[in-house]
This record gives sequence, structure tokens and C-alpha cells, in this order.
Amino acid sequence: MSTAAQEFAGTYEIDRTHSSVQFAVRHMQVSLFRASFEGVDGRLVADDSGLRLEGRVPVESVSIPSEPSEFRDHVVRGGDFFDADAHPEISFRSTSLELDGGRARVAGELTIRGLTRAVTALGTYESPIEDPYGSRRASLELRATVDRRSWNMDWQAALPSGGDALGWEVEVSANLELVEAA
Repeated sequence: MSTAAQEFAGTYEIDRTHSSVQFAVRHMQVSLFRASFEGVDGRLVADDSGLRLEGRVPVESVSIPSEPSEFRDHVVRGGDFFDADAHPEISFRSTSLELDGGRARVAGELTIRGLTRAVTALGTYESPIEDPYGSRRASLELRATVDRRSWNMDWQAALPSGGDALGWEVEVSANLELVEAA
């Protein structure tokens, strides 16, 4: 068992209240459009075979600040983007997870719209500590940049002055607080 796997030994559930998954994409070449998902669920397992991370979010939980619900429902959840009716969940499963000196590197498979693609995320982690209630808690903060076309999110509009209305690259971030399972 690696040092990190020994440090985390056991199963940690994602604390849904204190965890978040977000994405950001360039909009009209001038700003970043940001949104988040509620209800992130999953676990980190550390055992003799190493470290494994898996998680999922319901597409329907996408939250867009200050946007009317019809934009979220028909555009973001619709067929041009997440296609929530046909693919209600986004999931991730690690294929390798390296934790060393506060730095994290997680490679895995990200499934969106029923398509699974390899993704590598980099970030940081905090080792397990005991909280005031006797539970052990840790964290992972991860970032990856993906091309949305890899999941057939091909919608685009040309700007009158040239260029694209929506960026192809999307920054995905996961801020996960983990609680040791009882």
C-alpha cells in the first residue's frame, strides 16, 4: 500500500453539503460563463490495490446564477449541450490517483452524454484530520480542461466581427470534502 493509500486507508464518502463541481467556458470572447452542479455524490477508496475515486452529478441539478429557468432547461440541459433527458448523469471513475506532498494527479474516465473520454485533473489535497465530532475528513481540489466537442457538444454561433460565440475549451473543477465512512 502506498504512503498516500496508508494515510487515507478506508473509504471516504463525498460530503454533499461541502463539495461542489463547476464548469467555466469563454462566452462571446469577453467573459467566462460559469455554472455548477448540486448533489455531487461519490467516494474515495484507499486499500491494498491503491487509491480510487468515483463520483457523479445529476445533469438536472445544473445551477446557473441569475439565468431564467427556461435558458437552463432548454439550452444547457437540452440536446445542444448536456441532453439531460437522454443522459441524466455525468460520472467520473479514476484509472490512477497520485497524492504526494499536497499535490494531486487524477487520471480517469469522464462520461457525459453517454460518451466516455480520458481526462487528467491536477490539484491539491489535504490529508485526513479528525473533526470535532470524531469523524475523519480530507479534501481533494481538482481542475481539468476539456474540449466540449469530445462529448458532441458542438453548438456554435459566429460573431459578426469573427470568432466563436462560445469557447471550445471548458474548465471543470471539483472541490471535494471527504468524510470517512462509518
